[in-house]
Amino acid sequence: MYNSITDFVENGLLKIEKTVEACLKGEGGFCELSQTVHDQVNHMELNLISEIYELIDNEIRESIARKVNWSIEHKNQEKTIEDIAGTVTYKRTGYVDKRTGKHIYLLDWILGYDPHQKLTLSAAAKVLEEAIVSSYRKGGEAVNDYNCVDKMTVLRLVHDTEIETPLKEADEKKKIAYLHIVADEDHVPLQLNHKKGDLKVDSNGNKINTIMPKLICLFEDVVDEAPEGSKKHRYKLVGKHYFSNTEKGTSVNYNFWKEVDDYICANYDVEYLKRIYIAGDGANWIKSGCDILGSKSRFYLDKFHMMQYINKSTSHLLDSKDDVKSEIWHCLNGGYKEELKKIYSQILAVTDNENKYKDVEDALGYFMSQWDGIMCRVEEAGGCWKCCAEGQISHVYSERLSRDPMGWVVRGCSQMAKLRVFKQNGGKVIDLLKYQERIKQRQDREEREALIRDVRRKHTAAAYEERIHGTIPGLDQHSMKWLKDVINGLITA
Repeated sequence: MYNSITDFVENGLLKIEKTVEACLKGEGGFCELSQTVHDQVNHMELNLISEIYELIDNEIRESIARKVNWSIEHKNQEKTIEDIAGTVTYKRTGYVDKRTGKHIYLLDWILGYDPHQKLTLSAAAKVLEEAIVSSYRKGGEAVNDYNCVDKMTVLRLVHDTEIETPLKEADEKKKIAYLHIVADEDHVPLQLNHKKGDLKVDSNGNKINTIMPKLICLFEDVVDEAPEGSKKHRYKLVGKHYFSNTEKGTSVNYNFWKEVDDYICANYDVEYLKRIYIAGDGANWIKSGCDILGSKSRFYLDKFHMMQYINKSTSHLLDSKDDVKSEIWHCLNGGYKEELKKIYSQILAVTDNENKYKDVEDALGYFMSQWDGIMCRVEEAGGCWKCCAEGQISHVYSERLSRDPMGWVVRGCSQMAKLRVFKQNGGKVIDLLKYQERIKQRQDREEREALIRDVRRKHTAAAYEERIHGTIPGLDQHSMKWLKDVINGLITA
């Protein structure tokens, strides 16, 4: 296993020495030394990985478990795979399963590499980490310092990654009196559903080219992190956790909110909990959360959407606009329903434009249909009214899915939304991929472990200790005399 280290000692260090000598003689900058060291160490790293893989392949070939179940078909079959270190190239043995006749590379099987896999787990995690925040192209470029993978490889990686992990029950559940939820959806441009030209058409003949991923944000409180005396606020959500969904349907909404309910039950003392406030624009899917979360939950209307309708219904009132807005807010904040109707009657009386007249009617109709959500703000003292769902949508979804000109397919949008939520919840992509790998390997674990036990048996602790303390050829003769000679020559010149 030391061939790669020997090569580094005999050849890599020589190149580093020559670079140092050139730098000291003024024939190059010391920035070149950093690059040379990096390249030579990386070269040794890749050779060492390949050497270790091939050593494992040799041990598999001599394994008793292998000889019982698999016969050799061919040797020295080359494979390349992109790793965070660079392109790893190694040779392995191909086998035939004596029971089924199936062809297999047992080394790849033990390493967890699929036949057409292009990226190691760590490289795939690095690609996904970048693709989540920027683009598929930049994700492909992030694989390592020397190579990149194409956008289609990144796309398939995003599409194929299973973003599901088991829900863990907290050892000690939090005693929180009030929990808060904001819910909304983004509007993401849809390029196609599954293949080109398959976009559906609505009753007016227009293409349905938008997909609306839903977002739920659960949190415990809002704190202002701005310095004392500052005129600007900097709010932070305490104990936040996100949930994502892009599908439609009553059963889908039920399962979506059930996921929220399961999380609450796993992390909070529901007996101690007094109220769960759900904020949003009043869409049915948001209100349905009260049915699943139970009698302790109550919906209230998001202030952002209230403001939108107020602005839309008063924008034509010119100089009196601000006064009318104040009157409307007075009615909404006090729960004065009849007074609000009178104000809107007065607005309609001075509205001549047909389109604007409809805007005013729509605003009044919206407030009347959402009156229960408005009254919640009036009647409940434990609500947290500072957080806005639109801000969460912008932060979690829009900056990647809809802010820049781009088009998505349904699968890609759904996966990217879930990946961004996974990251926002503090998840590590490498842990996600490792979990999925463990799930995939469960079926053939027994045979795999029998092989691994055989390999381990031949590499006892004593054998490794002997290797570690052995002499690496060339290392004991190596010295730094060349550096002293160069420096002495420079000093005496």
